[in-house]
Amino acid sequence: MAAPSFGIELSFTATVVIALIVVGYFFLITAFGTYFSRFSRDINDFFFSGQRFAWWLAAASMVATGIGSYSYLKYSEQGFRTGMSSAMTYTNDWFIVPFFMFGWLPIIYFARVRSIPEYFERRFNRTARYIAVCIIMAYMFFYIGYNLFTIGVALEGMFGLPVLYSVPVVAMFLGAYVTFGGQTAVIFTDLFQGIMLYVAGGIAILAGIYALGGFAEWWSFLPESHRLPFVHLTENEKFNTSGLFWGEALAGSIAFTFMNQGFIMRYLAIKSVHEGRKASLFNVLITLPLSAVIVGAVGWIAKALIVKQASSGGVLEGLDPIHIENTFHTFIIVTWETLQHNSWLFGFVIAALTAALMSTIDTLINACAAIGIYDIYKPLIKPDADDRHYLKAARWASVITTVIGVLLVIWFANQQGSLMQIHYKGVMVIIPSIVTTIFLGAFWKRFTAPAACISMLVGSVLTIITNWTPNWIDPLSWFVSGPHNDVYIYMRALFGMVVTGVVGVVISFLTQPRKTAEIQGLTIDTLDAGMAIYKGGEPNHELGEKVRRLPLKIDDSIEEGIIRLTPKVMDLLKAREGDLVYVEDSRWFLGGLRSDHLKAGTPCDGPDNAVLMSGKTADNGYLLERRTVTLEKIF
Repeated sequence: MAAPSFGIELSFTATVVIALIVVGYFFLITAFGTYFSRFSRDINDFFFSGQRFAWWLAAASMVATGIGSYSYLKYSEQGFRTGMSSAMTYTNDWFIVPFFMFGWLPIIYFARVRSIPEYFERRFNRTARYIAVCIIMAYMFFYIGYNLFTIGVALEGMFGLPVLYSVPVVAMFLGAYVTFGGQTAVIFTDLFQGIMLYVAGGIAILAGIYALGGFAEWWSFLPESHRLPFVHLTENEKFNTSGLFWGEALAGSIAFTFMNQGFIMRYLAIKSVHEGRKASLFNVLITLPLSAVIVGAVGWIAKALIVKQASSGGVLEGLDPIHIENTFHTFIIVTWETLQHNSWLFGFVIAALTAALMSTIDTLINACAAIGIYDIYKPLIKPDADDRHYLKAARWASVITTVIGVLLVIWFANQQGSLMQIHYKGVMVIIPSIVTTIFLGAFWKRFTAPAACISMLVGSVLTIITNWTPNWIDPLSWFVSGPHNDVYIYMRALFGMVVTGVVGVVISFLTQPRKTAEIQGLTIDTLDAGMAIYKGGEPNHELGEKVRRLPLKIDDSIEEGIIRLTPKVMDLLKAREGDLVYVEDSRWFLGGLRSDHLKAGTPCDGPDNAVLMSGKTADNGYLLERRTVTLEKIF
């Protein structure tokens, strides 16, 4: 089968081999994810995995959450066009991290927030909640549709299959393990897929460097303009440093970190705030910079290949001539050629591309289902059902979310511009008003409910209107040269944030804020109260040791949710009666899969320092009596 008009030419044998690898991978991941459905007994498990996981497991799975199918295609295309500056969008989150680690994360964790819209109701009012529902769902549906569209672009580049035909088939496999496995399935499949992404990306990069003749050859043929970490501050209207900062680094980073329900749910599945901070720091210092290289380097290699090919008369030794007519397919074309048409290796790399699709969308589907249940179905339709009913409804919500994402591909298929431009055309209209409102609500106690509602509505409406009245953005974008239509893709976000912020601040000073007692734990200056509410008592901040490998014994006379420990163990933990203790299976590689947060009861005697709990308590935490446990006092 050949598809020269799209990207690459594949023989019938190559097509069969690649298709078998990709389909086999789909079945493998579906089975792998479905296996973990056994750890989703109730609605809390389905969406938050019982808040039991270690930081490293969540951080590793975030690799796959942050890299979507669009990442390989979009950043390779941008790397080919502008060089190493394509890494900017993965390396500009550093300034927002302290606000997340020490502000937003503890606020939502200790408040036991189940969705971002729920925070809006508790911090402001119900009207604010449902305005937020509309904006956040639009944001997440946009990303689901965009991911499905880009995997369709990749399949079109290889097989010539129209996007609108291939995407529904992909989505059918994708929805299966998310629908049945929930958050635990998402985390463990993303852990596996994150490894796949790095290995496959590394293969594509090394093949390209080898085809060029080594790193020295790559660097020498890479144009000087493509070696720079930043593009020109203002000159390039389609991709400029100023626009990327105001659009992606400010609005985009706050959106992904503060309001992306899928990203937030990953942190809410971690066992403690302290562990969540570790994951956040690891993400910004290690995984994001490494991911920037993995997804963008093929584009940098592509540029050097084209330049070297031109300087050597149009042919490179050992390679067929490389022609990139549609830059959407940069990653596909260059990888196929530099792997010298090796169907097995190429199939593995393409399986990783599908992994990127699955690992991002599974998180978003699970997140959309969470909002559908916690913010729409449960409070408005069926408020008094049992957990089994909500779990079934959550699975149907996952199916509906997947279908809506497939339908949105029709809109994406009709858009013009690069993949980067198509991305920002949509997301920079959706996010400005809500990210500004979240930031003001969390870090300014004086911010009022009327201000939140009005500023979100006004900010959203005026930002949308600028699609037809772009001259409104001129005062904020006059310093960026080039056609206005391209400038506005990035600067529209700054316009929306400024309008929302001004309206919110003005109305806050004209209206009365809620009493401090009503927003305890929901702002940065009330975190101590939030911690006490989370525990159900006064926090104990005295540092203790982690006590490892203690025997677990069942005593059904003990109240559910309570553990009894010997005075020696209590002293090592620096724990008092009523303190929150994290109990986990001693096998570290499980990452907290078998664990639970339990309260310390009255001390008990025991020569072997056994941990006593009821059978029901052990069962709730998936703990096994034949396995030792490790204890850690939370507070």
